[in-house]
Parts: sequence; structure tokens; C-alpha cells
Amino acid sequence: MSLSWIERWKRDAVAEIEAAGGRHDEPSIYDGPPGDPGLCGGPDSLSWEIHGDLASVVVAGTGAIVMELLHPSVMHGVYTQSSYRTEPLRRARNTLGYVLRTTFGSTEAATRVIESVKRVHARIEGTRADGVAYRALDPELIGWVHTSIPWAIMTAFDRYCRPLSTQEKDRYLKEQARIGRMGGADRVPESVSELHDYVEAMRPKLAMTEQTLSFLDFLAGTGPDVPEPVGRRERLDRWIGIRSSMGLLPEWAQRLTGTHQPALLQRLFFQPSDGLKARLVRWVYPELPCKTMALARVGAVGAPTAAIVAA
Repeated sequence: MSLSWIERWKRDAVAEIEAAGGRHDEPSIYDGPPGDPGLCGGPDSLSWEIHGDLASVVVAGTGAIVMELLHPSVMHGVYTQSSYRTEPLRRARNTLGYVLRTTFGSTEAATRVIESVKRVHARIEGTRADGVAYRALDPELIGWVHTSIPWAIMTAFDRYCRPLSTQEKDRYLKEQARIGRMGGADRVPESVSELHDYVEAMRPKLAMTEQTLSFLDFLAGTGPDVPEPVGRRERLDRWIGIRSSMGLLPEWAQRLTGTHQPALLQRLFFQPSDGLKARLVRWVYPELPCKTMALARVGAVGAPTAAIVAA
């Protein structure tokens, strides 16, 4: 029986999502000892609920990455020692993969992923244009990179999936703090209150540099680092996507990055745009294969959803 146009569209959308972010169904990561809940607490955790919503992770992704790179030392390391210009999808897959593997992977596999990333970071160090030396394993840098990701994802989930109570946000941040500490961070916020204080303490250390501007131009499809010409329609889509995702984060961060839009425009255009994107992603990709496999591992459910998603 031939597929209807809507089934074909859904199949193509799944293929596009997986081409950009990967499938994340490796048995060596997500299978494991029966009953093993992994590092974040298993099916009853907020991390499994929030990170299992691919829509929230997708919507938050750009904002989370930009926030990481507002630390000039993080930006310098990425700018000088990463392959984002030549392999942009690889970096996106790696970032998404780290979030999913440390959340849904078995305890042993997730720990192995964290240690592998630390070994890579051990080789990264340098000196910024302003003369400040840094190393990627600096606990402060690891703490900032770690915090930027769950901060943005939590905000996206709260806005575009379901509202989270302060207690739920505190639970989620505490679950995620374990990952940050295992990664080598020194200070990791474990509650909304601690998150606010932590971000305020970090603000004086954040800045837009020439490298950050170049990175934003790259994201927008403009500037000399773009490997191939980007059409006008795609540039518009990227312009909207960057500002929508940054709209999840504080106004000071939007103004610092030049992505701030008036509140009325955010409510009438950018938020509905991301809301629609989230609903579409959730419709075509209702459950990540890695979550299905993790649920089967802990014995919470069988694993039929992966076959549906792959169809």
C-alpha cells in the first residue's frame, strides 16, 4: 500500500531530523544491565521527561550554544580548535549526543562518555587575544558550559511543552548537577535560586568578542567562514531561529549578542514560531529511540516505539 502524502512528509521529516542530529540508538550506550536507571534517576526523573522531548532540545539548542560561547575562553577554544566551520553537523550531533547519552545511557556507558570528553578537553588550552591563558579542563569553564545547556532546555520545555513548578525545576537542576560535577565542574547550580545567583556571578566574565561575532555570522549563514552560499530563504529562517532560541534567555544576553527583539514581537511572532516548530517535531518524533531503549533496559516498558519512529 502506498503511503499518503502526510505519511511521506512525516517520513521525510524524521529523516531530516536524524540527518541533522543523529539517531542515537547505539546498543552499547543505551542497553545495559537490566534495571540500571543511569546517572539521572531513570523514568521518574525530570531529566528523562525533559530530555526525552526532542522538541525542547531542538528549540533550545542555538541559545544554549551561544550562551556557552559568551565566555571568551570557551569561544577561543571552539574558534581555534574545533571543526565547526568544516563539520557543523558533527558538532551539533556531538552536543545532542552528550545530553542524550548522559541522560539515557547506562551508568557505565554514560560515565565512559563523560570520561572520553574529559580526555579530549585535556588537550585543549591556549591564550586569548587579550592575553588570558585558559585550559578547557578549568572547572569554571566546564561549569559554565554545563549550566548553559540544561538552563536553555528547561526554559524551552517550560514554555513549549508544559509549565514546570519551581520544585520541578529544582529537581531537574539537581539531577543535571551530577553530570556537571562528573565532568569536572566546580560550582554547579542545583536550584532555580542557585542558578540565578550563579549566572549573575558569571555575567562580568562574559563578553562579545570578534570571534563570537564571527561565530554568530556563521550561524546566520553570512560571513567568510560559511563554506557554501546560503540562499535568502534559509538566511531568513536562520535569522528567525537564532532570535527565537535566544528569546528563551535573559534580556541582557539578547542585548549583548545583538539578538534582542521587542517583547511584543517576541510574543506575537518569535514565540509562536518556536511553538509551532516544537509541536511539529513532537508530532513527527514522539519518542527518541534512546529513551525507548532506556525504558526497556530499566524494565518500564517494551520497545515498540523505536520501530514506529524508524518507519
